[in-house]
Amino acid sequence: MLRVAPQFRSPFRKSESSPDPEDLAGDEGGDGESPDDEPELKDDDQGEWLAYELHAWASETRSMLAQLLVADQVVHSWQGTTLLAHESVEAEVDALLEEVEAAANPELDPEAEQVAFEMEGWSGELQALLAERLGQAGVAHEFDSDGDLVCHETDEEQVELVIEDLLARAADEGLEELVGLQANDLLSALFEATDRLRRDVHDSNGVMGSLEHGRRLVGVATPFGFSATSWASLREAAGALADLLESDDGTDEDIIDRAGQLRDTLRHII
Repeated sequence: MLRVAPQFRSPFRKSESSPDPEDLAGDEGGDGESPDDEPELKDDDQGEWLAYELHAWASETRSMLAQLLVADQVVHSWQGTTLLAHESVEAEVDALLEEVEAAANPELDPEAEQVAFEMEGWSGELQALLAERLGQAGVAHEFDSDGDLVCHETDEEQVELVIEDLLARAADEGLEELVGLQANDLLSALFEATDRLRRDVHDSNGVMGSLEHGRRLVGVATPFGFSATSWASLREAAGALADLLESDDGTDEDIIDRAGQLRDTLRHII
């Protein structure tokens, strides 16, 4: 019976309930691996099995690790994003983890031009999330003695985009969270309503749908897979159309124009 260690020194590991050896041997590899690519797992009464939880890693980083494990013929298996390896190969796995981390988190070049971003007002949690996002993007960075973020000047624009996205998402706190296909359903319903409205400003379904779905969209947090800044612009456009429909000052031409613009934006999204 395979045993999983209850405690680990590495921050990437967590406790796992003892898996069935047959489940491990038959588990398909993660990140594009197939069972045929992996060294065969065998039951071992001597020693323990270690679980490395790598869900926080980017899929490209896990893929790199998976390829190195296969190339070095390190016996292992994947359960989703969790890497399982016997303690007898712990040193080999730890060395490959360090190698992959170093490749995924490049260091700053002291000879290159650098820029600093002030982090005043940023919480520790938000800074950690920023560092994680930059690491996933392969952007070399570090925090200086003043707590400011330092990166290469050539990466300045990309870092600004990441910062803008994080701040926009932070502003989403308290808004409705949509999961699964809920966001797509909402956008599809709003698209249908605005499409009707741009054709006929007096279409009752178009008017009511644009109001109902537009007002709801205004209160929805940025869904997974969307840029926070783009979603904020979409919320603003939906809210502006709803305001115009409820106002006595808007002309038919204004409503048709705004409905058409929002409809065209939604057409490129859904």
